[in-house]
Amino acid sequence: MAEQNEILSISEWYLDAQRKISQLNKASEEYGLTYDQFLVLEQIIELGNNRPGQIAKKFNTSPPAASRKLNALQNKHYIMKAHNIDDDQRTVQLEVTREGREKYTALRKVLYQIG
Repeated sequence: MAEQNEILSISEWYLDAQRKISQLNKASEEYGLTYDQFLVLEQIIELGNNRPGQIAKKFNTSPPAASRKLNALQNKHYIMKAHNIDDDQRTVQLEVTREGREKYTALRKVLYQIG
């Protein structure tokens, strides 16, 4: 019986999380972002994680998956990838564009209100 209650509790937690994620994604879409993309911008702007490897590690994902996330933001002109840092062409540094920063700031205010 206790095990069944625990499973039901986990199920309810999961469903609540899914509803919240849906709400966050809906709010983000109005700013041309997914909530996941907002979180990537947050990592770069607020926490200084400006290397693709740092993003992959933070999101617990593979480098190719992180690259796809970053490419989507780059295609929207929300980030730029600076190459040839420290004379090493393999090194990439991520920079948020003015437009990306504006979208992030505006959406952050809305998300703060959602709680």
